[in-house]
Amino acid sequence: MFSICLKKDRAVASNMASVTFGILTISDTCASGNKTDNSGPELERLISSDLTETGRLIKGQVTCRTVVPDDEYQIMATLTRWSDIFKVNVILTTGGTGFSERDVTPEATKKILEKEAPGLSAAMLMASLKATPMGMLSRAVCGIRKKTLIVNLPGSTKAVKECFEAIARVIPHAVDLILAERTKVTNTHTQMQNRQEHHCSHHQSTISSARMASVADRLRESPYTMISVDAALGIISKSLHILDAEIINVWDSYGRVITDDIYAYCDLPPFRASIKDGYAVIASDGKGLRQVLGGTEAGQTPGTVKLVRGTCVRVNTGAPIPNEATAVVQVEDTKLIKTSNDGLEEGEIDILIEPKEGLDIRPIGSDIQNDSLILKAHTKIGAAEMGILAACGCTKVRVTQLSSVGVLSTGNELQQAGEPLKPGHVYDSNKITLMMMLRENGYSPKDCGIAKDDENAMINALKEALEEVDVLLTSGSVSMGDKDMLKPILENVFKATIHFGRVNMKPGKPTTYATCEHNGKTKYILCLPGNPVSAMVTGHLFALPLLKCLSGDSSKPVVVTAKLTTSYKLDPRPEYARAILIWEEEDPIPKAQSTGNQISSKLLSCKNANALLMLPGWTKERPQLKEGDLVNARLMGFNQNSA
Repeated sequence: MFSICLKKDRAVASNMASVTFGILTISDTCASGNKTDNSGPELERLISSDLTETGRLIKGQVTCRTVVPDDEYQIMATLTRWSDIFKVNVILTTGGTGFSERDVTPEATKKILEKEAPGLSAAMLMASLKATPMGMLSRAVCGIRKKTLIVNLPGSTKAVKECFEAIARVIPHAVDLILAERTKVTNTHTQMQNRQEHHCSHHQSTISSARMASVADRLRESPYTMISVDAALGIISKSLHILDAEIINVWDSYGRVITDDIYAYCDLPPFRASIKDGYAVIASDGKGLRQVLGGTEAGQTPGTVKLVRGTCVRVNTGAPIPNEATAVVQVEDTKLIKTSNDGLEEGEIDILIEPKEGLDIRPIGSDIQNDSLILKAHTKIGAAEMGILAACGCTKVRVTQLSSVGVLSTGNELQQAGEPLKPGHVYDSNKITLMMMLRENGYSPKDCGIAKDDENAMINALKEALEEVDVLLTSGSVSMGDKDMLKPILENVFKATIHFGRVNMKPGKPTTYATCEHNGKTKYILCLPGNPVSAMVTGHLFALPLLKCLSGDSSKPVVVTAKLTTSYKLDPRPEYARAILIWEEEDPIPKAQSTGNQISSKLLSCKNANALLMLPGWTKERPQLKEGDLVNARLMGFNQNSA
């Protein structure tokens, strides 16, 4: 129990029913499990201890506690979530306040604060300096966001205790002032925080605590920091662990990603080979008549026919040439002089050109040399790569395992195509669009069904999906509607980490990315918006790169320059507009033909589209783009009818 206060404020503090605390440990090593978090438990012990002064008792309870890595976005997301949704009175962070490159706690905290409280920072600094001069190296920030006091504490257990005790006496009064009341933290708030501590078996109460008590009380502004597309992709990439490897036959390797550099097992060609159908000659013989000694064919053992001056050997393309030959003269540059007695063979020909040394001969290893690097690690195997592997004698390759991926739709209004359509319902187009997009890119997605907008139904659908797949794509239930419950369910029931919950883009702003541990394995959950166009666009921008990174495929999407054929009014957010790129012979830059109305619910705007125009955000200096302007366009795969 927590029981200290300033003497002049005892009456106020004694009336305070409860101060709720959140403890956020910020450490790469603790988050990864390589180090035990000692500072967080020490803070919880200090808060929960019975501290008294002249008999007056103040209750403090820890209602939120977690560990995140030294990642600015994750720190900001947790602070805003605990403040804005869980309405914690006091958030204490520990760690990340030093001078190292990864210490970003003060920077993250400053970005979400509405007011700073430098007096608290000064008090902690003075307490630290009494213990050690090293205390001056802490960069702690303190302040207020909405109705929450946020305090940065150092990372060491000893320093945490010193700094907390330096400010503990003023915390109850600070909370009173922030809440602008001198009575108590409401019973409703206390009950909500108590419910939050329940485990997954009590998930109904857990979700109730994560969401607003009523529709009228729901958030009017997302607590998640809106980040750029590039930042979101960077977060996804850093969070992934490349899948384990397996050895498979080359014939089964199409579309897979190799894990190691591959070297040639032989020279290609392994013998001197003819490039043309013609005659192997000694180049120094020059023009003139040659006696034809016979012929060699592809597959014949090299060196079976020997040349002398004034002779030649007929050769086919790819056939080995005699050791003595120094050039090949194509058939078109010769003339038949006479045949054999039976008229079936060539007896003598005339060489019409002056042969040059090495003419139309492929030297040994001229294409690929033995032991040379033919494919780098992390290369995706296509048709050409399979041909190279086979040509060099490779029969087995080591590749990353295939990731299992599923697609789950959410919404009360959704029905499977083919069923009689009920009033107020629509057919689920997102799932088939996303699944076909995945199949086009070599994946075998699992249909995880449709989850209704009901907490139990959503939880059960997610649990079943995560039992079977490692990557789950969902569509819907991530925006600001009163039925959008996916994020709190992931956080509170599945203990997932929400890496980001909003992206600065149109369409697709509510796109959310989370990870969690399920049955001892890391699961990756990409929550896409429910509007059909938003789901398709964000699927291309985030789902495919996620799966590629997971398999170790380091290739980048193809981005070209395109010329607009119509004007665009720019949105404050960068926009990804669907377009058909058309190449014309006289212009190397393709023309970008709009697919029409770009509203996010209109799936027809994706018809025949082969690119996403990457339109910049609106600025006062540039409110629109005009016909003829050049923009970047990300290719999505070509429709042959539009090229």
